Amino acid sequence: MAGGLYLPEEPLWGQFRALWHRQRPPRVVVHGGYGKLNLGDDAILDCILTRLRAEWPQARVTVLCHGPQWVRAVYGNAVIAHGFASIGAWQAITHSDLYIIGGGGIVDRINTYSGLRRLRLLDPKGKYLFLAALLARACGAHVAFYSIGATSVPDPLVGWLARVAVARADWATVRDPLSVRVLSSLGVRRPLPVTPDPATALSPVTRERACAILAAEGVDLSRPLVVLTFRYVAEPDIDNASTVREVARLTECLATEYNAAVLFVPFGRHPHRDVENDASFAAQVRGHLQRSSDLVILSRPYLPSEVKGILGLARVCIAERLHAVLLASTAGVPVVGVVYDDKVEQYMALAGLPERIPLREFCAERALQAIDALVPGLRVGRRQLGDSSA
Repeated sequence: MAGGLYLPEEPLWGQFRALWHRQRPPRVVVHGGYGKLNLGDDAILDCILTRLRAEWPQARVTVLCHGPQWVRAVYGNAVIAHGFASIGAWQAITHSDLYIIGGGGIVDRINTYSGLRRLRLLDPKGKYLFLAALLARACGAHVAFYSIGATSVPDPLVGWLARVAVARADWATVRDPLSVRVLSSLGVRRPLPVTPDPATALSPVTRERACAILAAEGVDLSRPLVVLTFRYVAEPDIDNASTVREVARLTECLATEYNAAVLFVPFGRHPHRDVENDASFAAQVRGHLQRSSDLVILSRPYLPSEVKGILGLARVCIAERLHAVLLASTAGVPVVGVVYDDKVEQYMALAGLPERIPLREFCAERALQAIDALVPGLRVGRRQLGDSSA
């Protein structure tokens, strides 16, 4: 990463190994927002489990998450998975040796509440994680907050719980300088090293496998591939309908003026919340196109390693989701970032990615200018949008 802000190695693994003197393998719990078909969260989980298998192949690993069925389907008998509100979760918390809060934005006003808008202090979402970490610590576990994000404080109780839980943890690292400032503002006085988001270590599938997926999805690989990843944003001043229209204009220009094969990769496919379902956003974009064939939408969820392999085939990626920016950039692909939250701005600044557009200012023309700056050889007789004389 640019600027040398990241530590070269997270100290958690070696330090816990030095502390572990029992004959039996450790019981490790990984707690996070996994299994709800959010590709960024699932990429974090995949990388953490890969590291755990390398460090302690015999460790008994339990994943506490939103979607235990999805985790079991992907990892089989390699892990145990429980939903948060289950007896299995309680047993895992109270019997763990190492309790890892594995990445993600754990202090953030966006998508923090499960419905109790008028009684936010009573809403368990955003608070359960800290309570679980404190309980695990009280029961004798070593607790690690592993490259977490903290960009804004949704309510005073979340802030207080974050301060207490992070202060009492054995290890705590964050993924960007903003998270250091936010947690410090809450009263956390311990050092908070900035370490890479776990998903930066994700390995892609082979080029052959990625090409096979795209061929099956109907992508014309003889044309330059441009990948789009966008999402709905539930903020009062965000006009999602306008964003959809601008993405449709962008798609049409990419298809006609750049001769590009345009692929929309949904990074969120939440089964119940439409605001977290990027496939719904993509379908709305396609509905605005004169030719629906100008946009291919990945038809189903793929593994994070498969998606990174797909991104690696692109000439450029226009990405709103944080982990779309992260996976594309670590795959060596030029990225135009659409900044809907400070965490995206923070990652792009750390990674030295210059082309970013605030979501509130996003339009097709600005995106095309950014693409031209990053990949000047991509255009084919580029003209201004709306110019019918060419």
